[in-house]
Amino acid sequence: MNPNLSTVTGTICNNIGNFMKLQGLFLEHNLLVGTIPKSIFRGSGIGAHPLPLVQLFLQQNQLSGTLHEGLAALPDLKELYVDGNKLTGEVPDPLCQDFLNNNFLNDTQAARGCDGISCPANSASREGVAPCTKCPDDNGFHRYMGQHDSECRDPMTEVEILDSFFDQTHGDKWLDSSYTWEKGSPACERKGVQCNDEGQVSKIILPSLGLRGPLIPELGYLSELNVLDLQDNHLTGFLPSDLRFASLEKIDIRGTRMRGVVPILLCIEKGLNGNGIGPPGIDFNDLYACENIVCPKGTYSSIGRAALPKEEGEEGIHCLPCYDNEAAFYIGRDQCTDISLIGMQFRRDSMTSVFVKSIPISIILVSLGVFSWMYRAKKLASVDSAPDGHRRRDDLDGENEEPSLCQRSLSLPLQRWMSSRVEEEEEGGDDWSAGYSDSEEVNRQSMAVQLSPRNESLPGVI
Repeated sequence: MNPNLSTVTGTICNNIGNFMKLQGLFLEHNLLVGTIPKSIFRGSGIGAHPLPLVQLFLQQNQLSGTLHEGLAALPDLKELYVDGNKLTGEVPDPLCQDFLNNNFLNDTQAARGCDGISCPANSASREGVAPCTKCPDDNGFHRYMGQHDSECRDPMTEVEILDSFFDQTHGDKWLDSSYTWEKGSPACERKGVQCNDEGQVSKIILPSLGLRGPLIPELGYLSELNVLDLQDNHLTGFLPSDLRFASLEKIDIRGTRMRGVVPILLCIEKGLNGNGIGPPGIDFNDLYACENIVCPKGTYSSIGRAALPKEEGEEGIHCLPCYDNEAAFYIGRDQCTDISLIGMQFRRDSMTSVFVKSIPISIILVSLGVFSWMYRAKKLASVDSAPDGHRRRDDLDGENEEPSLCQRSLSLPLQRWMSSRVEEEEEGGDDWSAGYSDSEEVNRQSMAVQLSPRNESLPGVI
């Protein structure tokens, strides 16, 4: 593999069958998961036919599932390498009869048959292809076809698996030193590990301890493991499909830094995080979904995964879209730093940028509002202090507004009062108070008492 090239992750897209002139597909030495798509030998679309592939290199990935006999339908195929993956089963007979890879194997006699494509399970081979050495006992360690082992090995014990897990996750730097595991110590005596009545590891619960590094595939050899809780750690890498061999009922990797996709064979494990267990009438695609194992990248939920409803009519928990800076990288996110406004999500950094840019506009708008208020206040004050006590309708706000109930109730006596003042001014000249009699003064004071203290100036009703 060229070290200058980036490692490819994810799955092989089904639309690969659209490349109708594709003769060579070279995806070896990457971190691809999932199964080999059938569109390679079926094609895609109406009138599709197998691709004209001559070379198909898929070795040294993390592909799972089985090797489909449909690959034998590729008419021009001369080289097929799938070793070093996590494929189970056997090489289909139709592929074994085509004498593939003859020109690239040292032992051409051994290559005549299935071993030329991949060594069977429970065998050892330095390159995963012929020559293959069959292991004496089927101990479960060489469970994949085409495994790269120079010799047959004994399976790892539970203690060895936990020691390896401790080393790979930098156990000496875990945040709580009381969890430090002494190498070689009994599995059931380690803090964070629980065992069943038979003394087999059944639970590993290590949340928020600062674990770093990958999740080792050997955890899948803990056959009785049913709970794996590693939430809120700094785990990296990918979720290994080997975990399907454990008896997992719950896995929690929310809040970690794991990437990629959920292996397909984990998505169909019944009982894992309630997968496949739901009320009648639920859609099959929801019943068995990878989201029930862990939310895919670009989404989140409060528990880092989806959850099927327990009763008919309930909603359950869904993985919702998230658009912040980390959304495209990590799976199993349990929070999203987006900002939600009126049902829409906005990226926090974008909102910050908009806020900063809007500060000058906000200052201008506030200043205009203050000036407008001051102008109106000054205008009202000048009208209220007019010497003749009159107030024109066009000096008031809301000149077309309907008078309030209070204004209508006061309009008649005020109009009478104002008309009497006009008549008195005409009779008394400039000294408008000279013509008042004692009785009229009493009436005027009485009317003044009827006005609310808050209405010191005359309402706009005349």
